[in-house]
Amino acid sequence: MLFLLFSVASISFGDVPKINIEVAELSGGKTAYKGVTDPRGIFATPKLDPGTYAVVFTSKNTPKGSHYTLVLVAGAKKMAANAITTEKLAAGGVAMKIEVSAGRSILGQVSEEDKSTRIGTNGKLMVWIPKQISSNLPAHWAESDSAEARLAETGSSYSRQNIQDRQNRGIAPGD
Repeated sequence: MLFLLFSVASISFGDVPKINIEVAELSGGKTAYKGVTDPRGIFATPKLDPGTYAVVFTSKNTPKGSHYTLVLVAGAKKMAANAITTEKLAAGGVAMKIEVSAGRSILGQVSEEDKSTRIGTNGKLMVWIPKQISSNLPAHWAESDSAEARLAETGSSYSRQNIQDRQNRGIAPGD
């Protein structure tokens, strides 16, 4: 089942600094799991009760200037956040929300972003464009000043920075 993680984001295969993970039920706030990622950036919770969980990633040990992609999988549910900076991880962390079915665990991976996925061929920052409802195009990377990124920006009342901030928190632009 871990192979799903590798198809969601660009994965760097070097050692990733340990990232602290805390998983809590949203309904009651009860902590369901605390741990750290392994050297490959992977973690797995035990089987969880059904419900919606917040997964919080924190670290004060990541190298300054680094950017990370965070991926969560719980059964058929998948979430990803990109362009997560060291500063965000150190200043309170990054939280992502995911629904879990009965008897499922949350699998996750933190990977250092390859500069080639963050910066396009024209030197522009790349942003993640999620699959759009009623579109045949899959989710994909696009340059931040592309027509697709501008459409995502103008398709709602959110600015480009708000869209990126919401994606970093695991919230799709249309949610």
